Amino acid sequence: MVDVVVTDDQAREILARSDTVRICDPRGRVLYTIAARPADVPDDIADMRRALASDQPRYTTAQVLDHLRSLSNQ
Repeated sequence: MVDVVVTDDQAREILARSDTVRICDPRGRVLYTIAARPADVPDDIADMRRALASDQPRYTTAQVLDHLRSLSNQ
């Protein structure tokens, strides 16, 4: 992995963006494109924490697959 250190101003600009960011060399050649983080990520994490804290039943992947197989065998 390579670390590229940006200036404080560049970091603020990148973090303020809600769309894709292109990293270019001094000649304008695109070196890398960074996709914006989806705005709903914090909401997804909060939803997951609420689900974990609830008393609703939870099922493992194996349990779900077993159940689906049992339905297809009927």
